[in-house]
Amino acid sequence: MKKEDLIKLKEKISKLSDEEKKLRDLYLRKISLGEIYGPMTGYPSIDKPWLKYYDESGILADIPKERAYDLIYNKYHDNKKLIALNYFGVKINYHEMFNKINSVAKSLKILGINKGDIVLMAMPTIPEMVYTFYALNRIGAIVDTIDPRIKSDRYKEIIEETNAKYLIALDLCQPIIEEFIQEEKLNKVILVSPTESLPLPVKMLLAMKEKKLQNKPNDKIIDWSTFIKLGTYYEGVIDCEYEENMPVVIVHTGGTTGTPKGVILTNENFNTMAITQEISGFNSQEKDRFLTFLPPFIAYCLVNAIHDPLYLGFENILIPKFDAKDFPSLMHKYKPNHVLAGPILWDYFIKDKKISKDNLSYLKSPISGGDVLNIELERAINDFYKSHNCNIPIASGYGLTEVSAAAIYSKSIAYKEGHVGIPYIKNNVSAFIPNTEEELLCGLEGEICISTPTMMNKYYNNEEATKDIIRVHSDGLRWVHTGDLGTVDTDGSVKISGRIKRLIVRNGNKIFPSTIEDIIRQNKLITGISIVSMPNAKERHVPVAYLTIESDLIGHEEELIDNIESSIKERLPEFNIPAKYIFKSELPLTNINKIDFKKLEEEALKYTDSEKIVLSYNINNSKVKVRKI
Repeated sequence: MKKEDLIKLKEKISKLSDEEKKLRDLYLRKISLGEIYGPMTGYPSIDKPWLKYYDESGILADIPKERAYDLIYNKYHDNKKLIALNYFGVKINYHEMFNKINSVAKSLKILGINKGDIVLMAMPTIPEMVYTFYALNRIGAIVDTIDPRIKSDRYKEIIEETNAKYLIALDLCQPIIEEFIQEEKLNKVILVSPTESLPLPVKMLLAMKEKKLQNKPNDKIIDWSTFIKLGTYYEGVIDCEYEENMPVVIVHTGGTTGTPKGVILTNENFNTMAITQEISGFNSQEKDRFLTFLPPFIAYCLVNAIHDPLYLGFENILIPKFDAKDFPSLMHKYKPNHVLAGPILWDYFIKDKKISKDNLSYLKSPISGGDVLNIELERAINDFYKSHNCNIPIASGYGLTEVSAAAIYSKSIAYKEGHVGIPYIKNNVSAFIPNTEEELLCGLEGEICISTPTMMNKYYNNEEATKDIIRVHSDGLRWVHTGDLGTVDTDGSVKISGRIKRLIVRNGNKIFPSTIEDIIRQNKLITGISIVSMPNAKERHVPVAYLTIESDLIGHEEELIDNIESSIKERLPEFNIPAKYIFKSELPLTNINKIDFKKLEEEALKYTDSEKIVLSYNINNSKVKVRKI
């Protein structure tokens, strides 16, 4: 198809009404299934071949125009049998949860918090966080979720930027809060203990074990129980009316590729994602268990791990404090039906001694997301599942904060090894020539772009960055340019090659770090690998390999490198061979358990003048002196 004809076709499609677009999608579904014959263009965004994996009813489904709170309340508000939250064995049913939300909403109102106000929430994954989020949604206030571990200077920046007057935070943050509370314009700080929802005897026992913080009295600070008592005096109107595209939450990006930005998500974003889980034919039912250990300052937590499970009637198991190596124990203890974890966590899982004896038939949707799942690990996980009575393959997923965390999912019937899945039923996905709106045919590599009703409203106070990532194409649709390279095949299955920003250009040759990493991972003696870019006077940029190995292999690094380079030469041109190898005891992770590429790139700058091999181990907590070979 000629370029001008393609543009005309897209313009014609863009003028269809919503109902006409649904009918067209039904038509495309039948073509993909072979039920009828029709012309196909070869362009993913026009043909939508993934629709063959969804039912007609899902394609025709509408998204309710209501608040996120209403979507769940209208379904379960009188339900006293279904468990909504499970917090260290304390089970809270839906009816109780809504009563708690109501109490929090009344307390917020009596403090003077109203529609459009921004309220900072620095809390872990505890029941009070859930109550606070939905209470703020009821009154129309905007939640700004922040990491409780940030320093006082970052708190100051956020308060200044948002003009927030209220902060609801973990009580352990009080020493940091006291550093800035007097100079900032906060009206009130509400502190909540992670033990608030636990039985009194347990709270007392934990209080005896914990070291008491010597905090200074401050009239701006109140504890959670005092805050809740205030609400008993409120008798006014609580709820604000639904408005289209009204901001619900500000979630900050991780900043792994630049300065963190505040992503504004709406009721439509939350509810589309929840309804999508219901209409897509996924393997789930009420009373299923969902394990939630991700923190609420990550979009996936609030949207996919809190809102979605609550709408589906799941029992949501909340974990407030999480360490990556605790993952196998949590799985062994709670046996959740649904859980999302990064590749590193699944690697821990299949190597754990306790899990090696478990029957994994309880798993319905074990999901890997947040980072690239290499094929070797994917195969190892699937083999492990099969040998432990679970015939469901690991389900990859793909998304970013700007599309409410998830946009593509590896539905079982569409599973392909090495792929991240197919677009969600209401989404459109294709590959484009990077930084353009020129779409590529199925199978051709380009920048993955996503058009979806779960797309963010905008970046908070950053119009320039919003225009850079969200662009209106000739089809009239708003597309998120993800910055990731990948392909969409003739079945609509998406494969990700890597970040455009991670692309290394060495003497004009393009190098994809993930491709080299996949080859190196096939060497079972390598326990960790990350390829980053390093400036080079002769070649402009060169790949550097960060490696971790078992301690008993220390001293055999040169032999390992010989094997690595032989493997790379067998599969790739020689310019893909790393210029340097840096051996470490462990690779640094971000606060959401992804490898911290930025930190590694910064560290690599120290070794620009070193020889080919650098040993920088940390054994028994004693730093081994860097040795340059």
